[in-house]
Amino acid sequence: MTNRSIPRERRLALKEGFENLVEWLNYGDETKHLLLRLLSSEFIRPFFREYRRDYLEAVLAGCSNPTPTPGATATTGTTTTTTTTTTTTANTATVEYIDCDELFRLVCEKTAFRQPKYYASGGSNLSKKGWTALDHAARFVVRVLRFSWDHNGEWTHGRFDPDGDENAESDLEFFQVWAVLNYLQAEWQAANLEVWDPESLTRHLQV
Repeated sequence: MTNRSIPRERRLALKEGFENLVEWLNYGDETKHLLLRLLSSEFIRPFFREYRRDYLEAVLAGCSNPTPTPGATATTGTTTTTTTTTTTTANTATVEYIDCDELFRLVCEKTAFRQPKYYASGGSNLSKKGWTALDHAARFVVRVLRFSWDHNGEWTHGRFDPDGDENAESDLEFFQVWAVLNYLQAEWQAANLEVWDPESLTRHLQV
């Protein structure tokens, strides 16, 4: 699910986070392999790929633009030349934590499930100028749920209507998909950022 291998010392935190995700999505020890399959399936993978490309990797690229710094100075005859060096690092990359309550409010306030910019396909051709982290996260949640509803996937409630949902199925599906996003984002951060807080995943995903 990541572009780079995850350092060994970070894997324990991710393992604990995955166990929490297993419980959050109502899997068990004997069925958790099915959750791994889900995370790699057409129901999740293409939507996280877009989120990763348009948000996570964009943040990293923005922090990795080469910045010239003074280097060595050489004098040849009457000409003095100063070379520059560039440093590319992931130390300064700041990927926002997606707060579940804030995301839920945004989805409700913007009626995101009815807005083409959140549910339409063709993400690479969609203008996302000025989008916040929550906008990217909202598109992930909306597209995952709508695709699942239409293709008999993990989530089958068929609509997002928290105010008119007596059994709170809309809330449950929303929170489960948010939990998936939170885990996958943490996995990406663990693999790609030089500075990563391993406690953030287990703290945010505790059931």
